[in-house]
Amino acid sequence: MFLISDEQIRSSVTVKDCLEVVELAFQDLAAGKAVDSPRERIFVETPKDAGVYALSRLCGAVPRFGVAALRITSHPRGSSRDPLDNHFILLFNVENGRLLALLQGFTLSGLRLGATTALVAKSLAPKGELEVGVFGSGKQARANLEGLAAVIKIHQVKVYSPNPSHCSLFCEEMGEKLGLTVIAHKESSGVVQGSDIVLGASNAWEPVYDGRLIKDGALVISLRNSDHNKKPREFDETTIKRASTIVVCSKEQIHTDQQGELLEPIEKGLTSWEQIYELTDLVTGKVPSRRSPEEIIFYHSNTGNGIQFAAVAFKALQIVKDSGAFRELPDEWFFTDLTSWWERGFHPTP
Repeated sequence: MFLISDEQIRSSVTVKDCLEVVELAFQDLAAGKAVDSPRERIFVETPKDAGVYALSRLCGAVPRFGVAALRITSHPRGSSRDPLDNHFILLFNVENGRLLALLQGFTLSGLRLGATTALVAKSLAPKGELEVGVFGSGKQARANLEGLAAVIKIHQVKVYSPNPSHCSLFCEEMGEKLGLTVIAHKESSGVVQGSDIVLGASNAWEPVYDGRLIKDGALVISLRNSDHNKKPREFDETTIKRASTIVVCSKEQIHTDQQGELLEPIEKGLTSWEQIYELTDLVTGKVPSRRSPEEIIFYHSNTGNGIQFAAVAFKALQIVKDSGAFRELPDEWFFTDLTSWWERGFHPTP
């Protein structure tokens, strides 16, 4: 059993490395050859009124790669939070059920999302050399801009973040990493106006831009999503109204999490279920192409997918093993030997 640290993943795996496996995973899901489960979260009040504790899980299996994955996050929300990330992916062998690897999930989560955004942009972004507007300057803004840069030609990047020092650091580091011109803007309007791709990667609770300012023909992306206990709205209803086509990770999750940022525009007649497609529709060619260059397409990463984590964890394990810089733990630490039961004719269930 391999233990893969976040540092190993960060130093050796790129979004570009993960593009093919993520696309294959969604193709297999569309064909019924992979399995995904809806995201599940539980919330509970913590003792002494310290805040709310959240436990989340995602499951997915991609037999093509011989793996299944369980992604777990565990953290309090509120004053009791600390800088330690309790986020893991358990990667299992589907042939024998054994645990293949335990991977720390912080960087890997950005990789799977960046690769999925790249998959969307490859099919739905406008043609030519593009201007990209980014809202946010954290992990997801970085990973998803990296994903965009892997599949489209970018002329320049404009960035807005309410934290000027974070924004400046983002411009410096991502400009150097991607070899792009990355410019900070003091106003959000300057980022959305004229951008061929608008990437929302913020932690905002209110819309970060005015949908009326979106350029005709743009691809608009939002990574912020809600659930029963939190209602962030990174984009406004005008954005939804102007979009001719909407792509989401899962339509089921809209209902499961009661995602008001999409449900409310549907109830108001600003869009319809018929205009909303899933990523499986994208990889099978069912998402309609633009009927005109002026049409706006909106992609909402409204949930994580277990198959994303299965595919990217599989790829990360391959790369780290090939590097030779891995830690291997005894397999017997991670299973219970039932030989004595079997020898007596018992086949106990877990």
